[in-house]
Amino acid sequence: FVKADESHPMLFKKVADHILKVDNLREFWPQGLANIVWAFANAGESHPRLFKSVADHIIALDHLRTFNPQSLSNILLAFVKADESHPMLFSKIADHIVALESLREFEPQAIANIVWAFVKAGESDPRLFERVAVHTVALDNLHSFKPQHLANIVWACAKAEESQPRLFRKVADHILALDNLRLFNAQDCSNILWAFATANIIHPHLFETVAAHVDEHINLETLDQESLKILYWAYEEAEKSLKKKNGVNLEKTPSED
Repeated sequence: FVKADESHPMLFKKVADHILKVDNLREFWPQGLANIVWAFANAGESHPRLFKSVADHIIALDHLRTFNPQSLSNILLAFVKADESHPMLFSKIADHIVALESLREFEPQAIANIVWAFVKAGESDPRLFERVAVHTVALDNLHSFKPQHLANIVWACAKAEESQPRLFRKVADHILALDNLRLFNAQDCSNILWAFATANIIHPHLFETVAAHVDEHINLETLDQESLKILYWAYEEAEKSLKKKNGVNLEKTPSED
């Protein structure tokens, strides 16, 4: 029903009532739980008791090893989209991710969605952001990251006030090494520049490159007024930081530090 863009409140209510009668949600596979809450959230069907039941179940588990990255990501996104606050659930998932030996099984989309969801939910966990940053920086390249993934990751770090200069450098170097920015839409550009400006990380070459792309290939009419203001603000802040020399300048050579 969700994929078909059809709503059927009575069906969702019946499903929720059935799940709430189940004595133990261990009968449900992790992906099944993720699909259920995502379906409710995406269909705009509010059911706080169901979300609380799923969250309480996950929190009570000894571990989350049976939850794959996509399931974890979808669960967090579902709680954000449904506007269901549950700090302990976010903390449980953060603990799990931070304790993992490696994040190599996490696709770029899952990584981007997870940090984005934490910020949107107002949940802070510096350990999680540090782990994501270290993992991303250690990758050979960022070719598997779509522009939106890059934008969401740096946006989330800046919004959460998590200073990660090495991560920002990695993203900037990747963008500048591309033949062109044709896959970067107006929103991607706006979010990336906002993130760099907000984190007070100076990278003139990046701003110039994105500016040229926006000027030549982006129709600013596709941006709403708020996004347009953010774009202009980002450039103004970058210019101020350059003049005051009070930001983290990623283009300085080691001898200049």
